[in-house]
Amino acid sequence: MENQTEPQVIPDAPARRQPLIDQMHQLAENGNHCGGCSGVCCTFLANSMLITPVEALDLKTWLQSQDRWNDDLIIRLKDCIKKFRLDQDLGDGRRSFRRTYTCPFYRNGPQGCSISRHHKPYGCLAFNARSPGLTEGGDCASDQESLKTLESEAEASHNQFLKLKHQWLFEKAPIPVALLSIIEG
Repeated sequence: MENQTEPQVIPDAPARRQPLIDQMHQLAENGNHCGGCSGVCCTFLANSMLITPVEALDLKTWLQSQDRWNDDLIIRLKDCIKKFRLDQDLGDGRRSFRRTYTCPFYRNGPQGCSISRHHKPYGCLAFNARSPGLTEGGDCASDQESLKTLESEAEASHNQFLKLKHQWLFEKAPIPVALLSIIEG
């Protein structure tokens, strides 16, 4: 087994997300925001969000602080995995296909995410409206450049450390799969 020495310290969850949050605020000042949208990006119609071990741990820690890490949540995560077959590789032997799923933290309606923006996945924060007045998505995209600026050697090291420590088999996984891996790993 590889060396499991503690990785470098990384900034806390809110600090790591702040650049994406600032960008969201800038977009909102120009009228490009999700305030009037139904949130289709969080449903099986468009969502295929994958998160890293660090993001999963951030989310678990926040859920625990909100007294939301409980048996009901575990059941909801397992139901999501089963309903959308997130535990099955639908690849053709050469590649895996990402599957869409409705996020277990989505609530119907505008601004339907029940997770604090300071702890939600990076990809969720970087996925924004590109034009004003959207109500059913349509002109939204993930800002890949902003996501790349978040990548750091320290966080990559921390992800590797968590993978080894918990024997996780993923670089990135759907939100419910990643969260359950924390319990089962």
